[in-house]
Order: sequence, then structure tokens, then C-alpha cells
Amino acid sequence: MARKLGALSLLLIGLAGCSGVPDIERAEKAAAAGNVQAARAQLEELAHFGIVDAQVELGDLYAEEDTQAGLKKSLHWYREASEQGSDRAWIRLGKMLAREGETPKQRAQGEHYLKKALAEGDDSALMPLVELYLAHPKEFPQANPRTWIERARSAGDPAGDLALARYYLMKGQLSARGGEIVSLCAPIAQSHPECLMILGQVYLDQNRSEAFQVLVEEAKQDWRDGNIADRDLYLFARWMSEDDLPNKQVAIADDLYQMLTPGYVPAMTARARLIMDNTYLADSEEVVKLLEASRAAGDLKASLVLARVYERGSLVPLDPEKAVQYAMEARDQYPSADYLLGRIYKRGYLGEAEPEKARDYLLQAARRGFPKADYLLAEMFWEGRGIAVNKQYAWAFALLALEGGVERGKDLLLEMVPEMPRVLEKNAEAIANRELAARRQLVAGQKDKAQMNESQGS
Repeated sequence: MARKLGALSLLLIGLAGCSGVPDIERAEKAAAAGNVQAARAQLEELAHFGIVDAQVELGDLYAEEDTQAGLKKSLHWYREASEQGSDRAWIRLGKMLAREGETPKQRAQGEHYLKKALAEGDDSALMPLVELYLAHPKEFPQANPRTWIERARSAGDPAGDLALARYYLMKGQLSARGGEIVSLCAPIAQSHPECLMILGQVYLDQNRSEAFQVLVEEAKQDWRDGNIADRDLYLFARWMSEDDLPNKQVAIADDLYQMLTPGYVPAMTARARLIMDNTYLADSEEVVKLLEASRAAGDLKASLVLARVYERGSLVPLDPEKAVQYAMEARDQYPSADYLLGRIYKRGYLGEAEPEKARDYLLQAARRGFPKADYLLAEMFWEGRGIAVNKQYAWAFALLALEGGVERGKDLLLEMVPEMPRVLEKNAEAIANRELAARRQLVAGQKDKAQMNESQGS
């Protein structure tokens, strides 16, 4: 089997560049340009043939989606590649299982892969291992994160200094150890760009505006000189505008995004969203221009944002037909697109309300992990506009919404209480539990299917 795959790999490499033949290099170029769909199309065919590099690259693409569906597909392809002995695959698998593992068994597997990677000299496994130990101390009672950090530092590995700086931050020691964190991160910021965010946190916490400005200018110059990648500068800019940052640096983030556009596609979408939240930065025409350019380059997140823009009608005139068009483009990757479609059909933005379409889209969004859809379903079954009133379903979906973190679900439940006999409440709770169990079974079934495919292919 290995000989067959090797021959096939050589054949595909020999044909690389020929029209219609899948090509890893072409896929990488498409992904770098933001054309994720084209990259995936190239890699899917190669991955199914068993080409290891394509499986790893495809796993990376799905990991970047940052969705549950993407996570499952990513794990599947990393496992496929690791079964063939790919070091790149099992270090990625270790990091993902450590960070995203849902059970102690999965996280223990993540620890195994990460420790193996460290033994092989891959220092990128250090911090995920430390974070795993800090996040789940009861599962790893014998672990000592500081031991791993000091081992790396004693060996002269800069990753140990980065890990120690992050360790202090995770322990809430930003203010107490600010000076030490700077001494750890400042010398390695170029080789470990994650230090840019860490140093920025310290300078902002200490009100050292001049030091922060110097840091920004150094990052710009490092990017111009090719010492840090587009993604590094992008992540630095995105961190500056995050809501949980006490002193957001919106103007600087906007400046960095402008430096990255149009060459780095995610920066166009990010800048459009930044302008939407801070309308003084530019007008609505600039938002649409950026999003359309990003969409044309294959960024489905831009399609989703465009759908929201035209559905809300705040930045541009309301255009529900365009909103539907863009949401349909994004729905395979983003459950919130199904939610948006459900809202459009529920409210009758296209003319008259279409409650059955609304219900179907909302149910898909809810079952794909978007709890706001549960809330709208609860409203629909309670109000009965276009569909039959069903108090039990209304109560059940309100419970699911509340379970998913939608606080308005509590208000709706309180509104329903006077008209809900206890027997109906019990029935509704049973319905909610069955729906929740079915959703979990669906997720488990997808995992089992992926594992079965792996065992059949080995």
C-alpha cells in the first residue's frame, strides 16, 4: 500500500501544474491569497488518495474555520496523516486534542503527542502542554508546568522564556511581574511574534504609551523587512481591537490592517468589521468595498458579514435579497448564516413572512450549535405566527436557549409560566432533553464515522 501511495504521489507531483490535476503548491497559493474554496478543492482530492502533505494542509484549513464542524474534519485529516507516520500531523493532533479535547481520555492523548513532540525537539509543543496542565490540574496531578518551562530555559531554548512569560500571565501576575515579563519577551519578539501581544499588555497596563508606540513601530519594520509574517502582524492588530482589552487601540489596529491590505485577505474582512464597530474610521462604501474584495478572494467570513450588513440595513440600504444570497454562500461553514436566513424569513423581509422556511433554517442553526436560533424557535412556537402554537415546543426551545447561554430565554420562560401547567412543563423538559441527547448523539456519530474511516484505511 505504501509503495502504491508513493508511486501515486510521484505521479501527481510530476503532473503538478497541468490543467485539472490537483496540486499542493497551487492549493497553498490559493489559501495564502484567501481563496479557501479553491485550496480545499485541490487538497480534498489529494487527501482522499492518501497524500500525507495534502491531509495535513487540509487539516490546517479546517482548523482555521474555528467551527465545530471544521474541528471534526481537521481532527479526521490529522489522524489520517498521523497513521502514516507524519510528524507534522501528530504534533498538530496533540495540540488540538490538548486544547479542544472534550474528555479526559482525549486530553491524555494530547499530552502523549505533545510530550513525544518535545522529546523529538519540537519546542512548539511546550506551551500547549503547559496550558493543558494549568487548565486541567486534577487530570494531571503529577505534572509540574514549571519543570517543563525551566527545562527548556536551561537548554537555552527561547520558547522557555515565552512559556514563562505566558505562565505569569495565566497566573494573573501581569502587574506584579511586568518587568520580568518584558525582560523575557523583548529579546525574542522577532523570532516569537506572540511576544508582541504580551509586551503590549504590559506596556498598556503600566501606562507606558511611548514604549507601546515603539513596540508598534518595531513590529511594522519587522514586517516590512520580512522578519515577521502577515499573520503575525494581523494577530497583533486584531488583539488591539478586542473587546476584552481595557485600552483598545482602534486607530493603530486600523493602520496595521491598511498596511496588510489588499495582500492579506483576512485583514480586509477584519478592517471592514472594525469600521462597522467604529464608524468614524471610514464610510460605508469602504466597508462594502473591503468585504466584496475579500469575498472575491474566497473568504466566506466576508460573505457572512455582507449578509449581516444588508439584512440590518444600518450601514447600507436594506437589501434582503442580497442578504439571502451572501448567507447562502456562507452557510456551509457558518451556522450563524442559517440563523440569519431564519430571521429573514421569520420577519418577512422578502415580502411576506415564510414561517416554515424560517423554522427549518433556525432548526439547522440550532442543531449546529447556535443557541440564538433556539430562542427564535421558542418565540415562533409561543407566538404561533404562521405555524401552530405549541407551548411544549416553545418551553423546550427556551430551555435549550438558556442552556446555550442566551439569557433572554429566562425572560421568555417567565412570560410563559402563567400559561404552562406543570404537566406541560415536564413534557417540555423531556422534549428538550431528547433534543439535547439527539444533538450529542449526532456529534458522537460523526466522530465514530471518522474513527471507522480511519480504521478501515489503516
